[in-house]
Amino acid sequence: MRSQYSLKKSPCNDCLLHFCCEHCALCQEYRELKRRGFDMTIGWQANVERQGQGVGTVPPPLQGEMSR
Repeated sequence: MRSQYSLKKSPCNDCLLHFCCEHCALCQEYRELKRRGFDMTIGWQANVERQGQGVGTVPPPLQGEMSR
């Protein structure tokens, strides 16, 4: 999300923020998307159509399962 919206980097690494305070990081991302006009209740595809990004926009890739 940081690269997509050209957001400033925070004082610490995103990975560290999610590891130490996942709830805070997710709340911050939720507020950022809501501020940009996204409605979390309608899902990804409906938000893409609503934002007018058109066909060809795909949701972010899912991470694979954890492995050793």
